[in-house]
Amino acid sequence: MITYILFDLDDTLYATSAGMMHEVSARMSEYMITRLGFAPATVDAQRKDYWARYGTTLRGLYIERHIDPQAFLRFVHDVRVDTYLQADARLEAMLAQMPQRKAIFTNAPEDYAREVLRVLGVERHFETIFGINFIEYQSKPTQCAYDKVAAALPVPPNACLMIDDTARNLVPAKKMGMTTAWLTSTADRYGDDGHTSADYTLATIYDVAKIL
Repeated sequence: MITYILFDLDDTLYATSAGMMHEVSARMSEYMITRLGFAPATVDAQRKDYWARYGTTLRGLYIERHIDPQAFLRFVHDVRVDTYLQADARLEAMLAQMPQRKAIFTNAPEDYAREVLRVLGVERHFETIFGINFIEYQSKPTQCAYDKVAAALPVPPNACLMIDDTARNLVPAKKMGMTTAWLTSTADRYGDDGHTSADYTLATIYDVAKIL
């Protein structure tokens, strides 16, 4: 029986078409160029390499360039969330009808995640946020990030459902015994094959209720 749900945040609780992650991504590239001296022509390839080897641009820069992760996170997430998102009554109603306890598990910082939840009008449904600070910059899909979250959960992994728009982020969760659901709206962007790591596939976040 699923009694606890871990939701990813960006491009999961809201649609990719909102465009906010495009600005966040652009700010990552800007930071690398203006603060770290990367040649503009090399940034895209370097970020893809970091994503493949470390899971996130932040973790790649943290390991290889020894950056201040907090300075990077502040710069990258300095966006006006309310210019991209608004209260989602449908999401609020769905969450209200689901009796399971709920938390956010994200590679974003906690204060940013809290602002996203506030603007969406759903903050009250999530008892905690497992963000990049909590997982000590390890980031999904690093196994130790999942181990740290699992140790903090009030239920065993096999009582959890994890929902993410990046299929590879579901692999460690599935190995731990969690039920997994892949939100496929960003599949083309990531090039993910979710069939090996997802128990369910979702076209939109509103389909979660159908699983339960």
